[in-house]
Amino acid sequence: MRVAVCGVDAEETHRLCLRMKTYAAELRRDAEVKPFLSEEELWREFEPGRFHGAVVGYGDTKGFLCARRVREADNGCRVILVDDTDRYAIRALRIHLTDYLVRPVEDGRFRVAMDRLFND
Repeated sequence: MRVAVCGVDAEETHRLCLRMKTYAAELRRDAEVKPFLSEEELWREFEPGRFHGAVVGYGDTKGFLCARRVREADNGCRVILVDDTDRYAIRALRIHLTDYLVRPVEDGRFRVAMDRLFND
């Protein structure tokens, strides 16, 4: 399984990747977690079917638009949006995102989102 991770900055991206790798190891799931430090970097490598999931943490309008673009480009890719507020939660439901997490992301909520991402 391959997952793209785009955090709001390099530190958050690294932290999300580490948490995801740790959780995948607990589940004994083989997961390649690929960090992207910008939306442009993601789009240079993104193509339908390449990623099983994407975690987008830009937040606000940029994050929602990126998540929507991922959804439109690859309807099979599971998308989780991480934001500072719940402002885009209803819109996230409308485009069928896998989950919507509000910072700071509590461990229990993170695990629920990862269950949705990693389990078929």
